[in-house]
Amino acid sequence: MKTQCAVVCTLLLSGLVAGAQTIAPDTEFRVKLLSPLSTETNRKGDKITAQAVTPDMFKGDIVEGEVKESKSGGKVRGKSVLNFSFQTLNHGGKAIPIEAQVVSFQNSKGNQNVDEEGRIIEKKSNVGKAAAATGIGALIGGIAGGARGAAIGAGVGAAGSLIFIQVATQGPNLSFAPGSEFTLSVKERR
Repeated sequence: MKTQCAVVCTLLLSGLVAGAQTIAPDTEFRVKLLSPLSTETNRKGDKITAQAVTPDMFKGDIVEGEVKESKSGGKVRGKSVLNFSFQTLNHGGKAIPIEAQVVSFQNSKGNQNVDEEGRIIEKKSNVGKAAAATGIGALIGGIAGGARGAAIGAGVGAAGSLIFIQVATQGPNLSFAPGSEFTLSVKERR
């Protein structure tokens, strides 16, 4: 009887550990771009990669994302806009889905909140829109299928509204060279 209890207890504990989050909510990461990110060369759908510098537990891990929109300002007075998101952290041989918001950034020369040409960058994210999409998905799912439908609808709403980062500047292009760093607030996406 003791052996059966030990086996059951071990299985329960391993299930709890397996379901545990790897990343604490709102963990601050500093990541370094591994390739250029620019409105001049990047297009929607392009993959972007960065390497974690901090926290120590994730140092050297690769963070992957995607360009959602890339628009050059064209003329000197135009506004260049770059939307992108970081969606995956590769840690210990495992791909962990994440959501990330930019807290701050510096170009490859170490200058804060400016691009490679020294132009001041505006930043924002769609966190409010993502939360609204999750709520709307839950409402529709709840109406259609009760509590289970609400949970499914919330998941669909959240999946359809990944957090993205938008940076913009006045000028013909916006660019970050390899080595530019972003400080991110990261949470694991479930």
